[in-house]
Amino acid sequence: MPDEPVPADPHRRRFFRLFAGDVASSVGSMIGVARTLQAESASAAQELLGIGAAGMPGGAAAALPGPRAQGPYLANTAGYRAPFRFEDDAVFAWDQRQLPDILQEIEIAGAADGVNAINDGAVIGAAVQAQLAAAAVALVAARAWDSRPFARRATIRGSANAFRMNRPASAQMGLALDRMLAVLEDFPVDADGKVLADALRREAEEIIIEATEDHGSIAEYAPEALPGGPDAPLHVLTAGSTGALGSGVFGTALGAIMSRHRAGQRIHALVAESRPWLAGARIACWELGQAGVPHALVTDAAAPGCIAAGEVDAVLVSADRVAANGDLAAPVGAYPLALAAQAAGVPFIVCVATTALDLGVAGGDDLIVEDARPSMVVAFRGQRIAPEGVHVRNPMTDVIPAAMVAAFVTDEGVLRAPFGPAIAAASERSSARRMVARGFRALAAQHGRSAPDAAADEAAEGPTQAPDAAPAGERAEEGAPAVEDPAADEAALAAARAERAARHAAIMDLVSGMLEPAPDGPEQPPAATGEPPAVSEAGPGPEGAG
Repeated sequence: MPDEPVPADPHRRRFFRLFAGDVASSVGSMIGVARTLQAESASAAQELLGIGAAGMPGGAAAALPGPRAQGPYLANTAGYRAPFRFEDDAVFAWDQRQLPDILQEIEIAGAADGVNAINDGAVIGAAVQAQLAAAAVALVAARAWDSRPFARRATIRGSANAFRMNRPASAQMGLALDRMLAVLEDFPVDADGKVLADALRREAEEIIIEATEDHGSIAEYAPEALPGGPDAPLHVLTAGSTGALGSGVFGTALGAIMSRHRAGQRIHALVAESRPWLAGARIACWELGQAGVPHALVTDAAAPGCIAAGEVDAVLVSADRVAANGDLAAPVGAYPLALAAQAAGVPFIVCVATTALDLGVAGGDDLIVEDARPSMVVAFRGQRIAPEGVHVRNPMTDVIPAAMVAAFVTDEGVLRAPFGPAIAAASERSSARRMVARGFRALAAQHGRSAPDAAADEAAEGPTQAPDAAPAGERAEEGAPAVEDPAADEAALAAARAERAARHAAIMDLVSGMLEPAPDGPEQPPAATGEPPAVSEAGPGPEGAG
């Protein structure tokens, strides 16, 4: 018999309520804290991501679900948890299929487990799926270290391809896998298997750290794109799983909403149920409830009408991939929201990391639309709800024209029309910032393009920076130091890596510091005065953007 769910430690209860503002609202404050952190930061980082002070993993093997898998916990008493733990020989991820009732970890020991977790809806959200894929490929390399060289490389490539074929619409998935394979190709065929595995592990950790920083920056920049002032009441509509569980630590669209709530702004979130996984109902509403954000659940069919009725000031979503002209692929259900927002004069805002910007895709006609299995539509928790043999269309992606988008909120600032030059400039700055990572450098070299090349091109073409985007110089202070030749200047790269590790430790230290017990036991979400009541009924529900 499976273990009965038990209430989680109430001492962790307050974290999620504090997380959004004290962590996500100011990346700059984290950087300042980074310079003073020592052992406690490393301990917090290891707890949440399995990464120690030297960036090296620790842990032991276990079978599914395994003695190290946490849970089951009653989700309404569990508080916030990071979406996964990256241990030495496995990733432990929260099984999102069991929300909003139960928190139970599953063990992911390699590519097959990871692909199945995405297919089955245990891990939802393009951003967290990309991080999971990178971690899984690293685990495969660690297990295959003593295989014959050609067999080892074939195994690693096959693992990456399995994830790529599973989520072809996700730019973040593609980039993460490209970086992992670039590290592989950077080694000779007969390279020491342990050295290769260590390098792939470090690249996977870099991908996780970068995502953490990117999403924190999105929350910091979001107020620039939102209508009204910081003291004005704000009614937003969101869809999909774009919080911490779908993105990793911060969240994108949902992280921005929680950040504004924690900053003291009166904000109310209308959450579309987000079929077929019901990610909005099951996951987003649970996360908002944990954070104490006033919210209400609405059916997908009714959401556009709420926009038309004037109940919404802004629509916030994320995206799987953004083309060079600003067209985007978003989780299914986003297109009718964009249509309704355009008709009502309501800003449709896309919160997305620059890792989802794809300059290789010219426009919407080239974006990939994913289809999912029919069983998600014809059955509900094992009960058939459609006639036997009915034909099913189950697209998982909507393509939205750039003309419907008011702004993109990215880790490089707020991008506004004309989107072409703004996206190109943001991508260049983002690429230069990521050059500290071996896989990203190797990938740029494979493409015959380096950060200095890009900077020279930009200077020759004239300024293309979006008005609200952060200047490149300001962002450089938060990332790698500008170097003339990143691949050759090892001293500068070592310093940049040390700074990156300190910044990540700062984030984790802030997280650790929030895990103090509540003085009067578990807190209850505050009542939303004058706001529509949140609906408590929700159903079950891979969905993309996070």
